[in-house]
Amino acid sequence: MSVLSVQGLQTYFDTDDGVVKAVNGVSFDVNAGEILGLVGESGSGKSVTNLSILRLVPTPPGRYAGGRVLFKGEDVLKMPESELRGLRGKRIAMIFQDPMTSLNPYLRVSRQIGEVLELHEGMSSSQALKRSTELLEMVGIPDPAARVHQYPHEFSGGMRQRVMIAMALACKPELLLADEPTTALDVTIQAQILELIRGLCRELGTAVILVTHDLGVVAGVADRVAVMYAGRIVEQADVVPLFRDPQHPYTRGLLASVPRLDTRGELQPIEGLPPNVADLPPGCAFAPRCANKVARCAEVPPWFGTEARGAACWELAPKSEEPA
Repeated sequence: MSVLSVQGLQTYFDTDDGVVKAVNGVSFDVNAGEILGLVGESGSGKSVTNLSILRLVPTPPGRYAGGRVLFKGEDVLKMPESELRGLRGKRIAMIFQDPMTSLNPYLRVSRQIGEVLELHEGMSSSQALKRSTELLEMVGIPDPAARVHQYPHEFSGGMRQRVMIAMALACKPELLLADEPTTALDVTIQAQILELIRGLCRELGTAVILVTHDLGVVAGVADRVAVMYAGRIVEQADVVPLFRDPQHPYTRGLLASVPRLDTRGELQPIEGLPPNVADLPPGCAFAPRCANKVARCAEVPPWFGTEARGAACWELAPKSEEPA
């Protein structure tokens, strides 16, 4: 059984401009010890998908309009709040995008990590302090016995992110949601953080959903990739097949726009802008930006292939399904 199975998830926001379909029928599975990269441009619905898994989308203005989020067979969207509190931080943990705003500036690191351990593991304050120090050492923070008593502002950006990872892994969660964990970090620190996440999760057998817009990050860390566009997953595959043979025009566009050392040609940006998800075009949402669009793109494309390897594009339609 997969650790997490997201089935037809729909998360909408009611606004003055209409209904924003931020997540519009998203489905994927994640297995123990597997890292799934969730990629796409800003506004594609990646972060809202992650927040929906833990039911952290504020309602209103958000609402869960449909679908299921099955964690070990239980639907998170139907859980009572008391059950959710036991799930968040213990069995499912999250690394947020900006550690400076995610950590409480008024509390020492020892208190912030210790609170998780006292709440979910029933530790005493002395036991929590000892374990917090061990966790800081595990994530590579030097002199953890001293630094555990410091405040967030006394840490660099990379070290704060390590503190966030220590907090997330404190209770050995079965699922880790990482939302742009390397944003605003320099390249060297990015590599260290990603290697840390990968190594610790392999060691603990934790499943990971890594939200990012950086395809280089995905190539180096993820096992599988799901590409999102305008609230939908448009392609999904293991990382090597996706990079070698992308099937959706949007995925090909993303890969073509990444700088490469083995070519000297100019970058090939995707023309146009992502659509307004409150006013999506009819049919395929990517069609207005697609160089290969045909008349049939006025219809919403179904999924072609399997969940493990497939895409939602009329290019992949069997010849027998093509209109006469």
